[in-house]
Amino acid sequence: MLEVHVTFPNATEASAVSRAAVERRLAACANVGPEMHSFYWWDGLVQSEDEVAVVFKTTEAAVDALVAFVSDKHSYDVPAIIVHRPVRVAPSYEDWVNRETRP
Repeated sequence: MLEVHVTFPNATEASAVSRAAVERRLAACANVGPEMHSFYWWDGLVQSEDEVAVVFKTTEAAVDALVAFVSDKHSYDVPAIIVHRPVRVAPSYEDWVNRETRP
């Protein structure tokens, strides 16, 4: 099982992309977090914006398709899409993610 962390500019876009990814079974679920404030470099300046983080739960077999889908639907020129491998996952949860996700 893999987690894919992505930040979006607002809850509307985060929810729409998350729901579409889950409907396409690219992820078993997507956790849409509350709004947060981010600081980052862009165009040579420190920028500051509100963003919404999403954590997708997916499989090794589906992760490339999920990343491509999110990249295509995302409004940022350079979306933050980061794939993490959990250190440990409850076997029953990992089994559920494997059953509900399709490559």
